[in-house]
Amino acid sequence: MRAMSRSLSLLALPLLLAMTACSSSSSDTPGPDPAKTGAATGQGKSGGAPGEGRGFVVTQIKPATVPALTEQIQAEVKKAKAQGLAPYVEFWATWCGPCMAIKKSLDDPRMAAAFKGTYIIQIDADSAPRLDGTGFSAGVIPIFYEVGDDGKPTGRKIDGGAWGDNIPANMAPPLDKFFHRTS
Repeated sequence: MRAMSRSLSLLALPLLLAMTACSSSSSDTPGPDPAKTGAATGQGKSGGAPGEGRGFVVTQIKPATVPALTEQIQAEVKKAKAQGLAPYVEFWATWCGPCMAIKKSLDDPRMAAAFKGTYIIQIDADSAPRLDGTGFSAGVIPIFYEVGDDGKPTGRKIDGGAWGDNIPANMAPPLDKFFHRTS
């Protein structure tokens, strides 16, 4: 009986991990060491990040404080607008299965079409500053926020709960509808 109980526990562990994999409490954690923060680290059009040549940009920022977050998002929004692209903020993490599935599938034609015309400003949920009062939350990831010219969320957002399995066939349609405001 003890061996059977141990086997059931071992079988339940992957399910438990999968269910909690992308819940994040990062909004309650302190920001990264300011000495290690920086500006954009990967622009899709010029830096070789996913999306290069596909009509969208993916860039990462590493803000240490809320004022830095606001300033960096505003600067990236200006870059997006200058390129004729719609800006969005994405909170993600390397340990998040759906986040990594999105990243790995950006070259899929369905995903490239869904992201076309966007400028994705990625923020690692684990190194983000406390988000209190910003309008952003990284409690569930991946999450995309539409941002206005002021760099603040417009109220429109989509997270990984909008699709089933993390495959392009499931992810692309709701992301396409969100990014392109189609029904």
